[in-house]
Amino acid sequence: MKWSWLAILPFLLLISRAAAAEGVLARVRHDGVVRCAVDMTPGFTQIDGSGDAHGFDVDFCRAIAAATLGDASRIAIQRVNTANKFQAVADGSVDVAFGMASWTMTRDTALGTRFPEIFFHDGQGFLAWADTQIRALSDSRDGTVCVQSDTTSIENLRAATQTHGWTMKLIEFPSSEEKWNAFATRKCQMVSGDRTELIARRASMANDGGQWRLLTETISREPLGPVVSGADERWNAIVRWVVLAPLIAEARDVTSAGIGQLQPNGDIELARLAGRDPTFGHTLGLDPLWARHIIEQVGNYAEIYDRNLGRESPYKLERGINALWNQGGLFYPPSLR
Repeated sequence: MKWSWLAILPFLLLISRAAAAEGVLARVRHDGVVRCAVDMTPGFTQIDGSGDAHGFDVDFCRAIAAATLGDASRIAIQRVNTANKFQAVADGSVDVAFGMASWTMTRDTALGTRFPEIFFHDGQGFLAWADTQIRALSDSRDGTVCVQSDTTSIENLRAATQTHGWTMKLIEFPSSEEKWNAFATRKCQMVSGDRTELIARRASMANDGGQWRLLTETISREPLGPVVSGADERWNAIVRWVVLAPLIAEARDVTSAGIGQLQPNGDIELARLAGRDPTFGHTLGLDPLWARHIIEQVGNYAEIYDRNLGRESPYKLERGINALWNQGGLFYPPSLR
């Protein structure tokens, strides 16, 4: 959708108060749009020259719209920084939040929000200027690190410095852009964040990305996923199964191009992916075609990954731990039965 959707978001919020009392799904259908908060991380969310939003996070926002409204284009993208993201979800300003959101116990139990499902596995790493002597964290214990405030990254760094006795100086910035601008202008020797973010930023540099060195260390586990309100169990379940449907489709070799010709031949899971089970979706309050809409309009997980982060993207990221279990990864989706 065009970035101009932002201009009407305050009005959508005002006219949807009555529907909100019935739950997020009712509000989404009343407004005819899914409101998604994002961060501006290359590969996950970026805006093209026409003002359209693209990326891994954006595609999962589109998948939610496809499932709930039958039209993946019915999304409103809103930029919300990490400090305000969880409050925006809890108070209903947005329907779902993305943007390198790591699942933690506090975020899942104490902020009025929930993480329905993991859709990307990551870990915190470091980039350093290649012309420095920093080749490992042990070389930088007295260096400077740019990091975003109010994130798991800053919490992990504080814990690591205390544990290892590092005396490195942590320089905090409220937004991702400010963090990267500071690193690019050498206000710090290193920058820290999720490794995928670091790799994508380096690959998207207009100049030689080789001037930044990716250190080998990973200091955390960062399971990423969408964030929803903790007050709406049905919406929680909807977003969970929207994330799982593309993974299940990949596991069953069902693609956006092939789903229209799919012959279930008595296979319940394939019949549901193809939208041929008239009872499918009833417990979620969705149309029986909801999963088919996702696959046809957005794709299976491999298609989403490849065009945004993998071989069809500028970043060429290997699937690694984000592959299916039978390909050496961590994704092992439940049955669509």
